[in-house]
Formats: sequence, C-alpha cells, structure tokens
Amino acid sequence: MLVPGGAKAGRISKPYGIRGEVNIILEPKAGNHIEPDNPLFIEIDGQRVPFFVEEVELVSNEQAIIKFEFIDTLEVAREVSGCSLYFEVGHQPDSSEAGDDLSNLIGYTAFDRESGLLGKISDYLPHPMNPVFVIQSENMELMVPAVRDFIDHINPKEQSIQFILPEGLTTL
Repeated sequence: MLVPGGAKAGRISKPYGIRGEVNIILEPKAGNHIEPDNPLFIEIDGQRVPFFVEEVELVSNEQAIIKFEFIDTLEVAREVSGCSLYFEVGHQPDSSEAGDDLSNLIGYTAFDRESGLLGKISDYLPHPMNPVFVIQSENMELMVPAVRDFIDHINPKEQSIQFILPEGLTTL
C-alpha cells in the first residue's frame, strides 16, 4: 500500500501551545494534503517515524498548526522542533495514487547491491505501518521492508529490482 519516503511536507518550526501542538512551515501545496487520521513521517535521527495527525489547522498556504498522536506535551514538541516532515508515498501533492505500484513487483527477481541475487518477490504485504516484500530463494524466505530508500533501481524490462539493504538484513 503506502510506504515511507514520500515528498517533503514541511518542517516543524516550534511548539505551539501546551498540548504538544507544533507549528509547521509547509512546502508548496502540502497543506491541502494533510488530513486527520493520516500519518506524516517525522525525520528523527535520520529515520522517518510515522505519527498520525489528530488535528490540523491551516494558518496560511505556508503554515499550519498540527497536533500529532503521542506528541502531547510541550517538552516532546520541543524535541521534534526542527525536524522535517514527509508524506507517505502515494499520499503526496504530486502523486498519481502510485502507492499500489509496489504490488506490481511480485514475480520480479530481487538483487542486493552487496549480496547479489536474493530470489524472486513472491508477495507484497501492504501493512500501512510496515509494508514488506516477501522474497523467496531456494533455501529461505526473506522479508524486506518496502522502503523507497532501500530500492536502488527497478528494471521493468528485465523484471528485476536492485536493493541497497542494510548490512545484516539478508542474514536474519
């Protein structure tokens, strides 16, 4: 379904209020696509962590006040100040609902840049918080997070996909 790594939505500039609300400096047209009950990914220490939007108030085309689930104090809001915000792939301003295109990779041969041949993608599990590819090789089944950052290249003509996987992921 949808995976992290989408378009940038904006940046958390500072806390707003005492309930954990934050002031967001928005990317162009991003405000029209932020909705309650949908997650935005906050980049914390290089990782994009999903937080569901509870409330959103558009102040202008360039600014919004957002209340996220689990960010409920001024202290926590301060901790995420300065962090970038991202949409899910498939839920972003310039998307053409391409979120389901990853299921089209079933049957593709999967390679890792370091490990070489991994096997064939036998399934795609579209869990909203952690979608994964299931890769079947001769002697094992490997589950690889369907994260755009892990995908180096997709070759539709050869029906192959090249991953750049973190060290150790193929030996779990």
